[in-house]
Amino acid sequence: MSGSQLFPVNLNNLSAKERHNYILSNYVLNLPNETESRRHKRDIDVIRENHRFLWEDDELDSDTLSWEQRLALRYYRKLFKEYCIADLSRYKENKIALRWRTEQEVVTGTGQFQCGSRHCGERDNLRSWEVNFRYIEKGEPLNALVKVRLCPTHTDQLNYRTKKRECKKRRRREKEERRAEKKRKRRKLDVGHESSGEEEEEPVEPASESHPEASKEPTDSKDATTADEQIWQQQPDISREQASREQEFERYLEDLIF
Repeated sequence: MSGSQLFPVNLNNLSAKERHNYILSNYVLNLPNETESRRHKRDIDVIRENHRFLWEDDELDSDTLSWEQRLALRYYRKLFKEYCIADLSRYKENKIALRWRTEQEVVTGTGQFQCGSRHCGERDNLRSWEVNFRYIEKGEPLNALVKVRLCPTHTDQLNYRTKKRECKKRRRREKEERRAEKKRKRRKLDVGHESSGEEEEEPVEPASESHPEASKEPTDSKDATTADEQIWQQQPDISREQASREQEFERYLEDLIF
């Protein structure tokens, strides 16, 4: 049987390349079975669509999950969630990507004994950071506290925006401290003027020549009374104590958030 009887066209009139392309386009690539198989999703595609950075505890043992969600949950359970791997390529835009480590990365020490930034092999002078990771998942904004270990270079990249905010806050704290110090000095001067004016108005009894010891006793008791009155008249320096508490509270929030 010749080729002209098998195919609508005479293949003998075509070159070898033309015959190959004709058979592929008409009898192989456009078959219904081939088209349907291309629509099927791979396991990795299903995991990407249903993956979550963190799963809720009540969902881990839920029987209402679909097979796609169970597949993504099975992959999630194989991840190690002590340290993260970071992508800092867009750190200037304040966009940092984080993911959990795989078993192979745990075995090689990547992210713990080696810098947690992608494609960084530095193992010296690593520092651990607790990051408030804010991300959007399924259209919902979420956040989680995670740990990451980075070398000095990538540590600067991680804190690129934070350092700028810290500098502004440091200048504001210094300005507040100077204001509190001025108020404290002004109050001290006011209290000193009041105490000196009261001492000048109080008369001093002359000492008796026949009883020198008796002349000392009322003078000492009067001085003691005046000192006690000055202590009670002085206003407590509350501004400095409040300023120090506010500074400690701000530092605590900075360490917690950044």
